[in-house]
Amino acid sequence: MRNMARGMRGARLLAVFLMFSTAFVTRTHGQEAFDDPIGFNLNPPYFNLAVGSRISATATCGEDEAGTPRHDLYCKLVGGATTGVPTENIQGQYCSYCNSRDPSNAHPVSNAIDGTERWWQSPPLSRGLVHNEVNVTLDLGQHTSKALA
Repeated sequence: MRNMARGMRGARLLAVFLMFSTAFVTRTHGQEAFDDPIGFNLNPPYFNLAVGSRISATATCGEDEAGTPRHDLYCKLVGGATTGVPTENIQGQYCSYCNSRDPSNAHPVSNAIDGTERWWQSPPLSRGLVHNEVNVTLDLGQHTSKALA
């Protein structure tokens, strides 16, 4: 009887161990830890389908309709810094200038797919409400014979 109780206790411990290990494996499925103590790798790995594709926009901050460089003020509405150089802050929003002539202040649409921290910037609404709607077209080079509805 004593051996049977010991066996039951072992079975319970094994069941608890399996339950916790299954929960841990389920919780981390799709993530593999790497050397960085605060991050995870995505599994399957991130893959940018747009790299090398053609992209265009009907308008871009820092250039006029003809593609000529111009000086445009833009402000980040969310997620912007609230501290820094006073000239870069307007009512607590980070603001700066776009100009396609200056690479450090240019925000062409190609930035949207180059895999870097750079970004595409639409023209500010101060240039007119026509810029309330800007089209970005990404050509992945895929041909299809089916119409999408």
